[in-house]
Amino acid sequence: MLRLLVISVFLFAATDAFVQSIVTGTLTPGNPGPPTSTCGCCNGLFGGISGSSPIPMPKDCRDIKDLGGGKDGIYTIFPTWTDTCEGVKVWCQQGRDGGGWLVFQRRTDGRADFLRNWEEYRNGFGKLSQEFWLGNEVLYHIAMGDQMELRVELQDFQFNEVHARYFRFSIGDESTNYTLSVAGYDPSSDAGDAMSGHNGQAFSTWDNDNDRWTKNCAAEYGGAWWYTSCHNSNLNGLYLRGPTREYAKGVVWNQWRGYSYSLKRTEMMIRPRV
Repeated sequence: MLRLLVISVFLFAATDAFVQSIVTGTLTPGNPGPPTSTCGCCNGLFGGISGSSPIPMPKDCRDIKDLGGGKDGIYTIFPTWTDTCEGVKVWCQQGRDGGGWLVFQRRTDGRADFLRNWEEYRNGFGKLSQEFWLGNEVLYHIAMGDQMELRVELQDFQFNEVHARYFRFSIGDESTNYTLSVAGYDPSSDAGDAMSGHNGQAFSTWDNDNDRWTKNCAAEYGGAWWYTSCHNSNLNGLYLRGPTREYAKGVVWNQWRGYSYSLKRTEMMIRPRV
């Protein structure tokens, strides 16, 4: 009886350590889970330890928060399409509007070049703690099923801050050129609606032009986006630091600061709708 109790305590401690490694983002390929696990990570479930139920893996930043990851920072999540225990490193924003937000884009100071090609936007680039684009392929899998909401946070060089919230957000897979689905602008937002006009539009880069214009919006306006012909917003545009004569080429949210102003800071984030 005592032996069974000791084994149970050991297995519980191993499981708890495993969950904590997920929450803190320290899970590594060399440390896939409890030593008695029966399988890897399958459809968002860890195989579990002998005699126990499978452990649900955090598939987004809301799950991370529920597991105790209440601070902003880098965590490991396991979207349901991931079939290994390596997971995906993401930045979770837990301090805004109830938390649970997964950040997929950030601009802060212009240190990262966002004039990138299709492959780089598909796979992602930058550093999660600085400026980055998470990657269209990962974003598609996380946001698939139209169950996410979107929050866009903006700051100008006078440190004024606004936001825009949309109650529906997803993108298609690469065969659709990551076509955007966004709707349900929250009228209590104070940034203005500069995304709804891009709904239904494919993603474009300078080397993969999918816009409606006879020319190339990405090449003309220095970014990569769901361009129409061409844009109301261009958050992956050139980092031009405030007022500029480079019309519509900067980090633009037209409904707030117009086409002749390039913003200081942007963050785009998603979480599951309640």
